[in-house]
Amino acid sequence: MPAWTPPRESTWTSGLIRVFAGSFLRPNAHGSCPYKGALKARTGIRLAQGPLPAYKADPREGFNLGPLGETLDLIEYEHAEPEEALRRALAATRERPRADPGLASWTRSALERYLENSTPGLRPIPYSWVLVTRLKKTDGRGARRYEQCVWGRPYASADGRVRELRVPVARALSGPGREAAEHIGHAERADLAAAAQVVAFGEPHRLPNRFHWSDAAQPVRDIGEAAWREPEEVRITEVSCLDGERREVLAEGPEDVARRYAAHGLPKLTAAVSAGVFLPGHDCEDCKYAPSCPALPRLGGLLAIEERNRPRRTWSITNGRSYAGRPDRDESCPARERLRRLRLPDPEARALTPHVVRGHAVHTWIQQRHEAHPGVACRPDDAPDGRTSWSAGRWTVPPEQADLGARMVAAHARHCPYGLSTVSELVHERTLVVHDTAADVVVLAKTDTLYLDGTSWVYRETKTDARSDPPPETDLLRERPQLALAVLLSTSPVLGEDVSATRVELEVLGPHGARLTVIDPFDTEIRASARRVVRSLASDWHADTTAIARPGPHCKTCEMSVWCRPGLPDPTKG
Repeated sequence: MPAWTPPRESTWTSGLIRVFAGSFLRPNAHGSCPYKGALKARTGIRLAQGPLPAYKADPREGFNLGPLGETLDLIEYEHAEPEEALRRALAATRERPRADPGLASWTRSALERYLENSTPGLRPIPYSWVLVTRLKKTDGRGARRYEQCVWGRPYASADGRVRELRVPVARALSGPGREAAEHIGHAERADLAAAAQVVAFGEPHRLPNRFHWSDAAQPVRDIGEAAWREPEEVRITEVSCLDGERREVLAEGPEDVARRYAAHGLPKLTAAVSAGVFLPGHDCEDCKYAPSCPALPRLGGLLAIEERNRPRRTWSITNGRSYAGRPDRDESCPARERLRRLRLPDPEARALTPHVVRGHAVHTWIQQRHEAHPGVACRPDDAPDGRTSWSAGRWTVPPEQADLGARMVAAHARHCPYGLSTVSELVHERTLVVHDTAADVVVLAKTDTLYLDGTSWVYRETKTDARSDPPPETDLLRERPQLALAVLLSTSPVLGEDVSATRVELEVLGPHGARLTVIDPFDTEIRASARRVVRSLASDWHADTTAIARPGPHCKTCEMSVWCRPGLPDPTKG
């Protein structure tokens, strides 16, 4: 395994590598940056000061289970009553403002669900299990001490024979397609193997606070012999904070845990702490290396905002539309964007309407066809049979949408990029990432399709429209702001060196055919319009520090309304 290479102009003061073994290896739907993980594991890394601060903390809570964890600490370790614990966990302190009303509402519900049906015979443990490896001399990674920890809530029997790690999750554990998908590969999951190893063989320690994170964890000696004995059984249990369901995902003895770790956990953990691959994306938001990262393109002025004092955050057109709403509709709601950013759950799946599911299925069917037959133009008869329900990837089109969706897939054949003899490469769902250094915002643009026509990339957005005769769009960039951002990005180096023939396309698939609109990103008026559209979606969001809810008719369709509490002056109440 090659040694990890630290960033240039950095110092490492502690020689300590600390990882939260399970969460460090847990798959992330948004994609994790391997290099950031390796960088975070080295607790004493000090980066040289660059043109922008390495990190600007956002005082607002960014983790949807953060207040829940603090509340449970007060209940389980300080024996506070639940109402008192909630009040203290959600209240303002010198370091943070009080919790958003929506986050407070979610935390109250999550606490009730978590406390339901607790496992009898186990008690909460007010320390962390830490597996420490000390080296006689510095190894090839520059480390002298390794600490493996686990994220979750520790419990144990009074005699120490049983240890259980409960992992709260902000989602349902069951549901259509979810249960089967999550059970696949449990035996080979590296995150479970690594977490179980710590639970089985770790010893009681107190981790340092965040102000002294490069200090070593300290063993806890005064808690009785049972806490130090090796358990006979190790359990890892997921707990849904949405509906209270509990699922035991691992229950083994130490010998089986050790074998699982050697086969699946150790190889992945070894690779992870040595990772040297950059993957710009959502992880850039709180990465101290972001201002200097060689894989993160810079494009100052993209959002037309000159303000570097706000915390570094990610932003996309989706964020902008969540905040500002649709054009000419009084549906702006800062709280909606904030609660979606926190990834609060959508218990009723209100965001996944039948037409949204149909749209995803159409995109996925076309993507799978392109990937299975690269270079081969799609034909109308490649579409699914619309006489019955059909599926693409994880999306299943309901019967009432099946024929319409199939006709939309068939319509794509008219403008399939592979119909052009000059197209040599095509990719779907690639996220373009660029750091706007003037606003200190990491901008994300998830593309529907990028294809290489000759030596220049073409940026295509594909939309579905169920209307038989849709009216013409009078202000295309304003009505479809993804195209405005595409215009600004398509002539930048983020799409490669040769942009001489780049263009932006809108493909609209309907029940009676498809239409293709080509946009010239070099046109002066188009670029000016694109800048106005993007700035209008980003400027108020960028300056906002409160994210106050604005109730209105749009609340009827907003999936966050189940948590939103716009009328409450105090989020700790009800």
